[in-house]
Amino acid sequence: MEATARIFYQRAPAKRTIDDRCPVKLCITHRQERRYYSLKEKIINNNWMFITEKNILKVNKDIQREYNRIVRAAEDVINEIPEFSFGLFEDKFFNRAGSWDNVFSATWGHIQELKVDGRYGYASSFESTLRAVKEFHIGKKLKLNCRNKVDDRYDKYMEGKKLSFPDITASWLKRFDAEMRDQGKSRSTIGIYTRNIKVLFNLAIKKHGVKVEYPFYEYKPKQAASRKLALTPYQISLIINYKTEDPQEQFCRDIFIFSFLANGMNLSDIARLKYSSIKCNEIVFVREKTKNEANEEDGIHVPITRQMQRIIDRHGNKTVGHDAYIFPVLSLDWNDRKQYSAIKLFTKTVNNNIKHVASAVGITERISSYVARHSFSTILKNAGASVEYLKEALGHSSIQVTQKYLKSFPSDTRREHSEKLEDQVFNTNAV
Repeated sequence: MEATARIFYQRAPAKRTIDDRCPVKLCITHRQERRYYSLKEKIINNNWMFITEKNILKVNKDIQREYNRIVRAAEDVINEIPEFSFGLFEDKFFNRAGSWDNVFSATWGHIQELKVDGRYGYASSFESTLRAVKEFHIGKKLKLNCRNKVDDRYDKYMEGKKLSFPDITASWLKRFDAEMRDQGKSRSTIGIYTRNIKVLFNLAIKKHGVKVEYPFYEYKPKQAASRKLALTPYQISLIINYKTEDPQEQFCRDIFIFSFLANGMNLSDIARLKYSSIKCNEIVFVREKTKNEANEEDGIHVPITRQMQRIIDRHGNKTVGHDAYIFPVLSLDWNDRKQYSAIKLFTKTVNNNIKHVASAVGITERISSYVARHSFSTILKNAGASVEYLKEALGHSSIQVTQKYLKSFPSDTRREHSEKLEDQVFNTNAV
């Protein structure tokens, strides 16, 4: 939806001046979010930033023309932005091009845009990256609230501190990588940090016109070796048959099994399932992780098996409505931020309980809810399912992505093939 601009009069008594005049603001609306901006930087006469309430409906022509000029200028900026965000609007409308000259402020602005779009998990990843980069560049730990990794003290703390994009060279990235390793950060965490920095570079160059030498030709963010842990059918059956009197433990065990049976569905997607997702005895859904990708517009189809239906009957919300959530994790009246927090807690709870269940039945591997996804794909692959089928079932964009999810064949299969090869060579009569 395209953003809109209008003049807004703040009539609230608490906002009025001593002489009872109403502040006049520029209001920008996008996707039901409104932001209000002072006219101070744009208006030709500062006295026109306030007006008495009785004169709101009969503003004199000179003032009205000035208000209209500001609105048209805002609309021109909105039309220039290919993909609207408040951060980009503010940069262009208030000529704040310098904000993307500073990596710190650029990252901060990107975090706010991600939150506006409801991408709180991704925003949290950039918050961690920002903190790590600042600690490395400034050379000391930041005393920020650990719950809000980047809070309202950002501007005050960072006053006078700057890191420009040209400062980040391939050499800088290698030193940053080494420092993170010395701090005990995992290869996975370092990879997330450096890939996020790469995203910022791409935005700076392509969207904000920052002139800088691209350091990622020489430095390649490393991928951590993927931990392709998949349970065997026997281990899955142990979890299924685990007996417990604890309602929460039973719920978490059943959610893990539901995930396994439902094409390895992520907990985030399970939490968001609605009764409207059920069509012709199948669950049809689009993965939250890749919902913006065009190739998933038809959704993933998951047949509801007998065991899946039993789990829905046992734990599903009893008040069934077309838009009601199937499982009692989210509420329809919650905003995106509250839903994100609830899903994060739901995931933590399931993981803690499934670890206990696995340990109780003698599974020594350290498992989490994501093991259900790897187990689904690996067990089906070993049973003869094609990679093409698994690609569709998992909702992947390509077969290459699917292959990364598939655990290598078990050791007995490898040994069988090796011994066949050996027999062919050593049992053949020499010519």
